[in-house]
Amino acid sequence: MTARVDKQWKDKGLTTYSTESILGTLGHYGITIDEASFKASAAERFPLDLAIEWKPKWKGTGQFAPFPYAAANELFNRLLPDQPTPMKTAHVVLDLIANALKLVAGREDAKLNDAFKNWDDMVPRLPPKGESRDAFLRELVTFLESWAQTFNELPERLAKAGKKEDAMRFALVHEVLFTDRDGCMTALVRAQTGEREGAVADLKKWAEDTTRDVFARYAALDALFQLEEFEAAKPLGIAVFDEAARQEKWGLADSIAHLLSHIAQKAGADVTYLREVRARLDRAHAHTGGHH
Repeated sequence: MTARVDKQWKDKGLTTYSTESILGTLGHYGITIDEASFKASAAERFPLDLAIEWKPKWKGTGQFAPFPYAAANELFNRLLPDQPTPMKTAHVVLDLIANALKLVAGREDAKLNDAFKNWDDMVPRLPPKGESRDAFLRELVTFLESWAQTFNELPERLAKAGKKEDAMRFALVHEVLFTDRDGCMTALVRAQTGEREGAVADLKKWAEDTTRDVFARYAALDALFQLEEFEAAKPLGIAVFDEAARQEKWGLADSIAHLLSHIAQKAGADVTYLREVRARLDRAHAHTGGHH
């Protein structure tokens, strides 16, 4: 009889079961796969992608309904131990966040250098820019979602705490993971550490550069917003929205439209500009199902 995991697998954790048991359970509920075929399937995909691919064939219910993702993740760790998974990467990033928060708070037990070492060791093994990186990031952000705001704020918070070198290193974590933010996160740190004029000039240039990817233009626009450079961001935001709409990237366009509304609320605007913002909100919502 083929070995399988038992109903207590969620309490015990899959690390306590043999690879044979995990593969046997997958097979019992509809996914026939062995070590070799798993490695082949995992060459350009990640646990969530595999679990989604398996879902139509999956017959497990109850305790075994969520088994495919857990199994895919555990098999990645065992059979491809040198390949970073989104979950393992999230653990490294969360360790960075935890220790950066300790440093900002002035705690003596902050070990940010150790956390950066773990990050630096992982970076060369991250998937290259492209579809593989995009799939990796889609899964990664599900683990970081509840910490997203803190993660985004920490470069500036470290800079304001007088930790410029750590702030720059943390900004580079953003830029390595999310390549559309290249230059923008470090510009935020520069602006907080005596280089505001140059940093703002760079961000304006990147936001208005029509040869630049529209997501990268939005990253520069968002950085200007964070620096409260509202008057510069107003016309640039309209232009970046219009490019996103032209490319029918409506999720991005919706984010830009809401950023424009926040700018108008914070900085004030004349009636003409408010009409321009309202028209873009309406257009974005028409395509995304959003509400005012």
